[in-house]
Formats: sequence, structure tokens, C-alpha cells
Amino acid sequence: MGKIIIADDSSFQRKILGDMITSLGHEVTAVDSGRALLDRVIVESFDCICLDLLMPEMTGIEVLEKLQNIKNPPPVIVISADIQMRKKEQCLALGAKAFVNKYIEKASLENVFNEHIKS
Repeated sequence: MGKIIIADDSSFQRKILGDMITSLGHEVTAVDSGRALLDRVIVESFDCICLDLLMPEMTGIEVLEKLQNIKNPPPVIVISADIQMRKKEQCLALGAKAFVNKYIEKASLENVFNEHIKS
């Protein structure tokens, strides 16, 4: 199906989300920082980015800002425990296609992918 890259500094969250995405039939690449994500997205094609907001070195907001300088970046789904409306609005204004709670269920994640990943 799709080629998804996950950026989250928590190895536990990368594993949980990666397993869920793999079970939906997607190929998963996982990185532990925003900088590593940008390095991969520049040289490799992905169908979607799953992005955490709170990461050391470079936040998810900073990643969204930098992605605006990349030609045809993949759609970004922010997956965060930060549920403040202001933060959600900021992410969407910076180009995120969706903003979902970090503890998303598999069916909800599948719906988000179906809406934002081109087949």
C-alpha cells in the first residue's frame, strides 16, 4: 500500500505505531528525530509522514516549517498527546493534513490514511 515514515523520539511509541501501520499493510520506516526525518524525506520518497510534536533537537512544528521548503512533501499526520486547539490549528496552518491523538486506535488511523494517502 503506502510507504510511511514515523518520527517520534520514543522508541516505545515508534514500535506501537509502526506495528499498527504495518498491520494495515503499509511499509514503515521509523526515525527518532525531526532532523533524521528531514534527512530521509529529502533523499527518499514517502507516501505519508507520521509526526510527533515534542522531540528534542527539532520539534514537530519546526519540521512542518522546514517541510514547506521541500517540493511536493508527503502529507503529514501529526500524532501527538498535545490536544490543545491552538496547537492543532498551528499544525494545520503549517500544512499538516490531520492532527490526531497519540493514542489513536487502529480503525481511526486506517481512516486517516485512507483519506490522506493516494493509492
